[in-house]
Amino acid sequence: MTVKTASILALSLCLQLGVAAAEKVRVSSDTASEKLLEQVQAELIDQAAPETEFEARRQARQAAERIENYLNSKAYFAPEISYAVEPGEAPVPLVRVEPGPLFTIGALTTDLSDAAISDQASQALANVLTLQSGDIAEPSAVIAQEAGLIAALQSAGYADAKALERAMLGDRDAGTLDITYHIEPGPRIVLGEVIYPSDTRTRRLYIDRLVPFEAGTVYSPTALSAFSRRLSATRLYGLASVQLEGTPKQVLPNGDEVRDVLVQLQERPRYTITSGTSFSTSEGPGFIGSLTRRNATRRGDTITATATLATLERSIGVDWRIPNFAAYDRTLVLSAEGGREETDAFDRESVTFSGAYEIRASRQQSFTLGGGSEFTREEDIFGQRDQQILSTFLGARFDYADDPLDATAGWRVDTRAEPGLIVGDREAEYLSLNTQVSAYQKLDEEARFVLASRLRSGFVFGAALEELPVSRRFFAGGGGSARGFEYQSVGPRADDGTPTGGKGLLEVSGELRWRREEPLGYVAFVDGASVVEDESASFNDVQYSAGIGVRYDTLVGPIRFDLATPINPRDGDDPVQVYVSIGQAF
Repeated sequence: MTVKTASILALSLCLQLGVAAAEKVRVSSDTASEKLLEQVQAELIDQAAPETEFEARRQARQAAERIENYLNSKAYFAPEISYAVEPGEAPVPLVRVEPGPLFTIGALTTDLSDAAISDQASQALANVLTLQSGDIAEPSAVIAQEAGLIAALQSAGYADAKALERAMLGDRDAGTLDITYHIEPGPRIVLGEVIYPSDTRTRRLYIDRLVPFEAGTVYSPTALSAFSRRLSATRLYGLASVQLEGTPKQVLPNGDEVRDVLVQLQERPRYTITSGTSFSTSEGPGFIGSLTRRNATRRGDTITATATLATLERSIGVDWRIPNFAAYDRTLVLSAEGGREETDAFDRESVTFSGAYEIRASRQQSFTLGGGSEFTREEDIFGQRDQQILSTFLGARFDYADDPLDATAGWRVDTRAEPGLIVGDREAEYLSLNTQVSAYQKLDEEARFVLASRLRSGFVFGAALEELPVSRRFFAGGGGSARGFEYQSVGPRADDGTPTGGKGLLEVSGELRWRREEPLGYVAFVDGASVVEDESASFNDVQYSAGIGVRYDTLVGPIRFDLATPINPRDGDDPVQVYVSIGQAF
């Protein structure tokens, strides 16, 4: 029995069906290549062998139909396929395949129904017309080519461009398929006004800074998509959509249509409250809470008040972030903070005022320029003093990691340079340099195993150690530094064992992260840190620690539980340290 072959025109556009016939089906051919027969056979998945001739005939028929669909998808549009059954106690489905010619493209034409389009659109069509006469006429390639032509017209301003029924003429003897794309470009669209909802609280002046196009420019789907992404990135809106008005507000003499841009916005709640806790054996328990007021001045700004209450530190601070200040992706940050610290190394009270201008060059790169004034009263091994620190700083961040909270691949670099002037009881000038590099490498495709590493270095030049306020010295040890050592315990100490801090810092960390199953993960790590009195920190002075940890995933990041012990402790170092906090160590 012969399966009736459908017309070439219909089969050339068929969608490939998932093949579910049996490997028990015996496929043969006099003309098909061995490779093609293998490809056909590979499309057939295993199923139970037929027990009756009726079942065998059904399987053979299904296999024949699906083989035909597969051949059509590979540009064999005129196959001859027959099926039969080999009788017996174990009947065998038989399919015979003669694929016929492999069709190639003959003539390839794009018909725009005599519509006049711009030179830019014509060039865009020429750039995407990659199929040529002589290419294999695979339906997927033919359809993809048509989609590319429509996308090219839309990118050139023809928002309503659409494909009509394409025409194809097959020649079995020549093995060619002539294709004509019938496309209706529609009018070219020029963008008009941006229309916002009447109930939006945000000032139009602020939102207008997010618009990546001007009225009167030719429509571009990329521009509208960029506008939508910018609105979403403000985090002011739970819903932000951008689309063209359906009807033109004006038709220009050249036939272009002017259409307004409609914006839909749904604002998020104005207030957000967050809180978190931490614990370590050396630093004790800690609590941090924040209150954020969103869109406080209707300019997309946020005001965040943060309070920290811990065994060693108590502070309160306010940040005012004004996004798109003067230009898009430019943020002005004004901050004020006051607090008190009481550690084994020092007692300190301080009030700080600062301002920074953040420039986001791309998704991965950002730069910060700022300055501030800090008033501090502190007491340490070098005595009691009142000082004021006047400083400027320049920072840069390069973030090519795949996740901001729990990276599995990529790298990050944070670097900062800060020149400053110290006045008060002790006066000096200084230059502080601080750099941290983090890298992440997944060891398998599912990222169940991830190797994470960190290197941090810091140096202070100019002022003597005893002239530096404690906030400008380096200390190491604790949950955010060298786990396994007490808080600020790594580095030089006075005769009574009090940490003095240093002018040079070197920290290294390595973690093997294992994600067994959601939401639990496990970590084995090694940390190292060196703090020296001058600028010559090196690996020769590093104190190392090792430990294990557990991670529990939450919406705000993993909860971290770490247990660590020193490898090369000094006299007085405790054998075990425990840490609990939120977020990966780095």
